[in-house]
Amino acid sequence: MSISNWIRQVVTPLSDNSSEARRLLGEYKKEAKRKGRGYQEWKPKDLATGNAILESLPEVQTEVLLQICKLADYDYYSTGLENSLLQRHLPFTADQLLAILHIRWGVYSYGFASRLRVVRRFVDAGGTISPELRAKLQEIHSSVAKESSAEAAKIALTVNELLGNGELAILPDDSGEAWATLVLADLKGMSDGEVAVWKRLFAHAQTADGSKPTKEWAKKTQGMVASLGDNFVVRIARWLNAVSAPTIENVVHRETYLRQTTEWTETVSKHSDRNIGILKGLAWSCVRRTEPEVARALGKMAGACFAKVPGVGSWAVRASTAAIYALGESPGNPEAVPALSRMKTRVTHRPTLTVIERTLETVAKRQGVTKDDLEDLSVPTYGLDAYGVRRETFPSDAGEYVVECAVDRNTGDVFLSHIAPDGKSLKTVPSALKTGENAERYKALKADADAAGKTLTAQKTRFDSFYLAQRSWKYTDFVARFVTHPLLAKIANRLVWHFADGANKAEGIYDPATGEFRDVGGTPLSWLTPETRVALWHPLGFAPEYVLLWRERLTALGIVQPFKQAYREVYLLTDAELATGTYSNRFAGHILKQHQMNALAHGRGWKHALQGGWDGAWDEQAERTLSGWNLRAEYFLIGAGDDYSSSGIFTYISTDQVRFYRIGENDPLPLTDVPALPFSEILRDVDLFVGVASVGNDPAWADTGTNRNAFGNYWYEYGFGELSASAETRREVLTKLLPRLKIAGRCELSKRFLQVRGDLRTYKIHLGSANILMEPNDQYLCIVPGRKADTDTANVFLPFEGDTRLSVILSKAFLLANDTKITDSTITSQIKNRH
Repeated sequence: MSISNWIRQVVTPLSDNSSEARRLLGEYKKEAKRKGRGYQEWKPKDLATGNAILESLPEVQTEVLLQICKLADYDYYSTGLENSLLQRHLPFTADQLLAILHIRWGVYSYGFASRLRVVRRFVDAGGTISPELRAKLQEIHSSVAKESSAEAAKIALTVNELLGNGELAILPDDSGEAWATLVLADLKGMSDGEVAVWKRLFAHAQTADGSKPTKEWAKKTQGMVASLGDNFVVRIARWLNAVSAPTIENVVHRETYLRQTTEWTETVSKHSDRNIGILKGLAWSCVRRTEPEVARALGKMAGACFAKVPGVGSWAVRASTAAIYALGESPGNPEAVPALSRMKTRVTHRPTLTVIERTLETVAKRQGVTKDDLEDLSVPTYGLDAYGVRRETFPSDAGEYVVECAVDRNTGDVFLSHIAPDGKSLKTVPSALKTGENAERYKALKADADAAGKTLTAQKTRFDSFYLAQRSWKYTDFVARFVTHPLLAKIANRLVWHFADGANKAEGIYDPATGEFRDVGGTPLSWLTPETRVALWHPLGFAPEYVLLWRERLTALGIVQPFKQAYREVYLLTDAELATGTYSNRFAGHILKQHQMNALAHGRGWKHALQGGWDGAWDEQAERTLSGWNLRAEYFLIGAGDDYSSSGIFTYISTDQVRFYRIGENDPLPLTDVPALPFSEILRDVDLFVGVASVGNDPAWADTGTNRNAFGNYWYEYGFGELSASAETRREVLTKLLPRLKIAGRCELSKRFLQVRGDLRTYKIHLGSANILMEPNDQYLCIVPGRKADTDTANVFLPFEGDTRLSVILSKAFLLANDTKITDSTITSQIKNRH
């Protein structure tokens, strides 16, 4: 016993512990108030009275804790002291524990789980739970069982153990979520033993808290997963694949006050916090799994959990970040890194993108490579051979059916072909592949084909990012990673590459017939060595005539590039930009649909917070950081018009300047100091934002009343005005393409329009917006593009993928060239109306 405790024992009789505790607590609160509200910044021992309490007799400390627990209202000054006392092994009676568990502001308040740990220590030390204490614990259990937070789950688990009820077992809420409905249906077909294990796993999953599982949590999980055996993988992949954004319901509320009735509508998301907690735990239970289907399911679940719900935002971020963690901690799974890479191209939630990047960095460091090299080396082949084909046979009574999974060399599309025993191609899946073992194998093949297609889509985006990332490789690494990879070859071998080795420099494309790279004239690059450096060719800085030769060469080879390369827009400094000095007004003064622009920006690596009608949120900028160039680009934006969403977000924004800065600096750079490549690529991004999200691209805009009045002039000027760089590229493509079309005799290109002569009227399709004017009076014709593939344009050779506007222009041209065959009354009524 310390001297101070001995003195206090002499001065203060043991029977007066309660009054002494009351006195000390009162003095402590006074001193704490003088110290200030920032109680997180100091500890009880930093106060004289705090030290006095912590050095008092254990019985006095117990009484102080009881006094705090009896407070009618939450007292933040006492929070730190309460936590300190709860961590100590103080003496308690069952009645005192009952008082500690008494709380008036809800059992989930800060520190309540710590109060239960005091009861746990009491029981572990041999204490007996009184009937009154048992009743209180049962009351708490009944209360938290209705809740769905991780904290409530932990409390329920602890109370359940204290009551001696065995392991806690729960089911997902039947809230209408597709995956939960599937789980509940599947459980009905399982054995009682398996159902019991899953219920315990669901209960344990709900206790998942923090950024990663503890060793104790993981050990308990492993035991349950092991008892499920092979069923775990089958079930978990099925359930996680079924996760989708929750349904939305509009609930009408009515309130009457002083005979006045107010009515409003609330958008409600039909998802359960309990289920999100279970998903998080289930994701953690997949750590270190090596089955590809588990990684794919985790990736799909994470993507679904990032979907935005009105009034909520991304509805299940904690579940998706758990999936990211599980993928990062599964080094033996060949699909883990590809799943993260795919996610990186789809996720728009900036904090989560940071988590994905950090996870990839961690995995790369673990393997002793860079993050970029990790992504190069981790792309699966999905069982494809060197020609991009996977062939599997399926036995049946009629003979062997053959299914081929192949990647089209020119488009990169992944498709399945079904061949009957007699060698004939089938248009539908034969019934022999729908039953028994064949059904399982065919399902796995389809899953691989689907994953291969998604991986190719993500990889096209990654290859397109090589420019600003300044990627280059040794020739031997380049060939091994891309040229001979069954999947990536379908991207790499449709692109032009720049080769440099000392004084030797040239551009070339792969010739699959000879296994060589050939220059624009078809001559083999025979001087390439293992040490030759290889980079993706960019047309910037090359003579227009040379770029044109490559375009013609690619067309002659019948190659459809996976993105714009030979036809890539190049943005050089203009006289106006030289005059303004530190900013570009080239894309100022446009009206964009904010949510569409926001999605595009995030997809291109920009940061952009949605702007709204509150302080500081109406005047923002989109920002992209180019670390390798020590540059930061900003595109200034401002809320436009009076149209808001229910949460106060501007529907439209107007655009202003583009500026460049050194990272960490606030003064804009002179544009002449910005290297040509990042300048061109940033302006290309901005051109994309305007070219896609501008209201001038909306063919139905003229019919939208208020919007027409607010931005009508802009809509017309953009929709039929001067062409942007991307629209000029579109014009160049059409110049080469039109002579080969069956409607060539009815088409003519002017500076801004594709003119199409129909039998009823002549039409002018704008090459930027795809909007249409009809001669002779320039009457507007509204045609909203459909979602079905156009049979007229399906076989038209386009030199690159990704320009949907070009496809829309061609589709409209084919339609209007045969205007007498149009049956859609919404179109024919406009054509016939000449007023």
